[in-house]
Amino acid sequence: MDCISYKVSVPGSLMLFGEHAVLHNKQAIAAAINHYIKVSLIPSSDSNIRIISSTFDNHTVALGKFKITKPYDYVLTAISQYLKKIKRGFTLNICSDFPANIGFGSSAAVTVATLGVLNLWLNQKPIDLMKLYQQAVKVVRLVQGFGSGADVAASVFGGIIAYKMQPVSIKKLNNVLPLVAVYSGKKVSTTKVVAKVEQSYKRFPAVFSDLYNAMDCCAKEAIDAIENKQWLRLGMLMNIHQGLQDALGVNNKMLSELIFSLRDKKNIYGAKISGSGLGDCVIALGRMKKNSFPENNSQKKNGIRQIEVAVSSYGVSV
Repeated sequence: MDCISYKVSVPGSLMLFGEHAVLHNKQAIAAAINHYIKVSLIPSSDSNIRIISSTFDNHTVALGKFKITKPYDYVLTAISQYLKKIKRGFTLNICSDFPANIGFGSSAAVTVATLGVLNLWLNQKPIDLMKLYQQAVKVVRLVQGFGSGADVAASVFGGIIAYKMQPVSIKKLNNVLPLVAVYSGKKVSTTKVVAKVEQSYKRFPAVFSDLYNAMDCCAKEAIDAIENKQWLRLGMLMNIHQGLQDALGVNNKMLSELIFSLRDKKNIYGAKISGSGLGDCVIALGRMKKNSFPENNSQKKNGIRQIEVAVSSYGVSV
């Protein structure tokens, strides 16, 4: 049995601009954040794959009886891409410093981390980041049935990423960005929210095409604002973008209350939903005192909480 273990650390991510529109090949912006998933792999002498996680119950599957099951569908689908090269078992230790249900791109991050550590073990050479990105997007799409790849790109390359799907465009922007994140206390499946929006798109294609074009304009202006550190301008663009997300049907009363409360805070330039919507996190641009949320017992009861975030300048690291 090998004495060596293979280790990879991958940041989570937040969507800043272009939610839903990115799936229609519009401009998006995503950011890697300083919350990480760390995966280590230790080869074994038997044929069992053991997954030990800080988030879910442990799982064991024999190579000869390999199948993909929840909650490890992303991890196991990633492993399945290498089954022909895997000749013996191993233990995969997954440690995350953030919960899987708060909207920090955990599915993308754990996919990238699993593929990264398998790359190190089986290929015995440095990770090719573009190939890793392509592998991870493939896995996410196999599991979800869709996936823009923006969160994958942020986790792989780190920093703030200007992203488009076709042809793939990944451009790293200036990494300085003061961010605040507030978890809404509720998680809604990205798959369900995307399906809801796509149904509305089919019903009102002209209207939704215009909404996506407006989001594209916001994202393109936001790239310039980020590069030039124009926070007032960027905050206004976030507020405009939030109105467009509301029009898509992914806002609700709780998210709206959090967003308007954030906008009322001193030193906050703008606020919006981050991600698919109807739950997860809202983000704001600017600075805010720690533990500003929950603001009252009702919010505390509903699980609302502020989470300290900053842009992670690096992506996959070994």
